[in-house]
Amino acid sequence: MSPKLRAAVIGCGGIANNHLSGYLNSGRYEIVALADVNPAAMAEKNERHSIAPNHYTDAREMMEKERPDVASICVWHGGHAPWTIAAAAFQPKAILCEKPMADTIGNAEQMLIACQRNGVKLAIAHQRRFLPAYTLAKNLIAEGAIGDVHLIQSFGGAGLPNYSSHQTDMYRYLLGDPECVWVMGNIERKTDQYERNTRIEDAAMAVFQFSNGPRALILSDLIPNYFQGALIFGTAGMINMTTEDMQLMNASTGGQWQRHAPDGKFFKVEEQGSRFEWLEGGAAQADELADWVEGKVETHRGRGENGYKALQMIHAVYESARMHEKVVMPVQTRLNPLDLMVESGHLQPIRPGRYDIRAFLLRGENMGADTAN
Repeated sequence: MSPKLRAAVIGCGGIANNHLSGYLNSGRYEIVALADVNPAAMAEKNERHSIAPNHYTDAREMMEKERPDVASICVWHGGHAPWTIAAAAFQPKAILCEKPMADTIGNAEQMLIACQRNGVKLAIAHQRRFLPAYTLAKNLIAEGAIGDVHLIQSFGGAGLPNYSSHQTDMYRYLLGDPECVWVMGNIERKTDQYERNTRIEDAAMAVFQFSNGPRALILSDLIPNYFQGALIFGTAGMINMTTEDMQLMNASTGGQWQRHAPDGKFFKVEEQGSRFEWLEGGAAQADELADWVEGKVETHRGRGENGYKALQMIHAVYESARMHEKVVMPVQTRLNPLDLMVESGHLQPIRPGRYDIRAFLLRGENMGADTAN
């Protein structure tokens, strides 16, 4: 059996729990170090996960002294690029960065370049690619169980970058990772709303066209109920998929919904309920990352290029709204088009007053992101 990989985490907010649980539940890692500007955040992780890693308030010092095999980037969105680039300079074997990959397409490109030049494997934490229901739906589609896919419908909320980057990544995964060839969408932004210090819209809708024929439609913050998963319509049937199960309807099911709730490698759906997606997704993601590092697989489902394309699709919605046109991929604007619209005066909020929907995650007197890098 291979020795355990040494893992370290930069940023010890709530999402770090998913990374830590994933590493520990996979059984293939030891947590050697944590870095955060707030010592209390690191102490909480020790207690919650029953670990005793070294603590650092300077992440570069941590990377230099500990030289981990794998580093997780769990800071807020704007810190993904600078901390991935900083960590890559110390040449760990792999970096697992939270999604969305970055706050701009240009910054995401820099992440890919930095990891490439340092020989570092980069993965983006779109962990739902590792859910058994998603993979079963993907396989059924590939086998022609619902004929030719015409449309994937999904419902998002809380802004496109954080929540719906999972959904744009899901579209590609279900369809076998084809290229998105064009995007057309629009947004509403009447308030000065942010999510983890990143501007977001009040509502959005968009259509995505893929090179192999299917289209996807997203409605975000337009209906009260939204979820991770999809309704998938084909010429010979339908799939209704959530993070825990999927239902198939085609000729072989007699026109009735047939439910499948496949268990994962590490956890069972019935035992974990709504916690299943987080526990199984995190562990399976970490497990495949270990396989990638150890050369047992050629790539990782969440490799950086896939995270980059999911981010491009999100920013293409903003670019379509900015340019009032269908955006042919890849997006050429490397800044955030939503920022450009607001800062140019094209999309000024009519109900001023900046607020962050994730401010409740902050500690002490802090009402903004910890931006030190």
